[in-house]
Amino acid sequence: MLRFRLPGLVRPLGAWLADLVPSIDRSARKRLFEEGRIRIDGRLLDRPNQDCPAGGLVEIDVVGEVPEALSADRNRHERWAVLVDALPWPGGTLAVGRNVSLDFERIERRGDLALLVLTGAECSASEVCDGLAQASMPVVGDLMRGGLGVAGGVRIEAEVDGEGTSRIAWPSGKIWQGSTNEETGEFAVADFSVSQETARAVAAGHPWVLPDDASDPAGRFRRGSLVRIVDRGDVAIGWAHVEGTTRMAARIWATGELDRRSVPSVESRVARAIARRRSLFVDVQSSGTNAYRLIHGEGDDLPGIFVDCLGPLLRILVSGWSSIEIRERVIAALRVQLPLTPEGTPWSMLELLHLRTRGAHQFERVRWVEGGLDALAESGVDRVGEGYWVEEAGLRYSVDPGWDSTRTPRPGFGLFVDQRDNRERTAKSAGEGGAWLNLFAHTGAFSVSLLAAGAERVVSVDLSRPYLERLEGNLIANQDRGVDPALHRTVRGDVRHYLESLGEGETFRGIVIDPPTAAAAGRRFWSIKQDLEPLLSATIERLEGGGTLLVTQNRSGPGLGLDRVLEALCERVGRPLEQISKAPAGLDHPSRKGFPEGDPFEGWLVTLR
Repeated sequence: MLRFRLPGLVRPLGAWLADLVPSIDRSARKRLFEEGRIRIDGRLLDRPNQDCPAGGLVEIDVVGEVPEALSADRNRHERWAVLVDALPWPGGTLAVGRNVSLDFERIERRGDLALLVLTGAECSASEVCDGLAQASMPVVGDLMRGGLGVAGGVRIEAEVDGEGTSRIAWPSGKIWQGSTNEETGEFAVADFSVSQETARAVAAGHPWVLPDDASDPAGRFRRGSLVRIVDRGDVAIGWAHVEGTTRMAARIWATGELDRRSVPSVESRVARAIARRRSLFVDVQSSGTNAYRLIHGEGDDLPGIFVDCLGPLLRILVSGWSSIEIRERVIAALRVQLPLTPEGTPWSMLELLHLRTRGAHQFERVRWVEGGLDALAESGVDRVGEGYWVEEAGLRYSVDPGWDSTRTPRPGFGLFVDQRDNRERTAKSAGEGGAWLNLFAHTGAFSVSLLAAGAERVVSVDLSRPYLERLEGNLIANQDRGVDPALHRTVRGDVRHYLESLGEGETFRGIVIDPPTAAAAGRRFWSIKQDLEPLLSATIERLEGGGTLLVTQNRSGPGLGLDRVLEALCERVGRPLEQISKAPAGLDHPSRKGFPEGDPFEGWLVTLR
């Protein structure tokens, strides 16, 4: 079986095959078409003169002997040089077989392609190509494993005395549609045709293009490339960056019938995001807060990119393949538009590539873009474990940005800055005293703020020992700021079991519920869809008259309608509602109309009679 991608030119498949597999003569090519052995993007091709779309995936069931598609070198070597599509990883470890791995390093990039050098155990060219294909990085010219179809054979060479890289032949001509030519700066417009259903969703404000059978395959385009979205009537409806995964085809960049020069730039989007947060960092000393979100993905029209300000550090999380081509421009814009911290020191910048990949391969996903640990120390940062302290409303919280986990980046860092406004809301109620219960306590930011505000006692419940240890550290760090750890009790366990264990008549003045979407909880798996309503019912029974309940849910997609659920539960148990109001995230987590998936959570603040 031959399986390869076509480069960014529209040509008849017969012409492609004549160039790529000259060992199959004209009569043999004709038989392949006649016998229905050729497909492109899953559709049967029956004529050699039929034009093929650029980037199409060709699959050919070859009769008889499979043409040689690998280098003639069948020897085993410890060092190889290969060409692949340009990739975001600077290096990593590639699994090429059972208990066999190779370290790789990206040493050069030209346009859409990158040159890698792999070193380690002795492997054959075939084993290297297998491993790279399994890692979704097929070698250029590898016609058997999904590589780009270019003449001249597979681009792999054994590195003997360091000569392999010099023997690699870089292909000329157009590789992908939708890419900018680095030499001329010209942009080749590529149209991505989508279904009418998708066109309606985009028109209604949804920023994602989801795969469906009536839309073009996203695999025709290189990940991150900019394409023009058109409906089945060839009417332009916007621009998008290609994501190219089974879950998402692309992320919308702009809507409407705009020419490319009219699309808002990366730099203007970053400027708008900074202006939106101006009130958060104009005077850090008076607000006592230096931790907040600076860029919130689709909410700031910078899809797949999230930037958090954590004291003197900008933590840049890239969560979409569609963002790999714009992330450097975002970083450059941050350098220009925010040259110094509010305290007047240079920023440090840490980038994390939180991108889904297949297999057991490991990639270098975390890098220092600016500064580093020494620079943070010079900025006056107090280290704690693998992280350091930031402030919110004058209180100290530990954060772990993830610089020590270079191959396994985490989205979070130990402080949910999206709950900052809710901590302020509950702190106002805690000023009246009483006992408070913090369920799914995480690292205890709510518990710290409640005690600082005047709560007489706080109980924090969570299953994670590491989270609770950090909670204890946060309490101790705020002793000089009105927090008495003696008024706090930590409970490690399932929140449902804890509520069931309470004595009859034991109640709380306030309760905070900020659960995960799903989590393992011993023998009782937690699912917010199935378990939140029963938990709320049990919680309401433990809330004092006049007490306050904060409940949030961060399930992806439309909300559960928590206000209606809470009203129904209170009526069922005979606890009249005094007040119910929305408790959303702050201004640094902007919402987008028609896109509930982009909201951090749905939150409600409830007072019972």
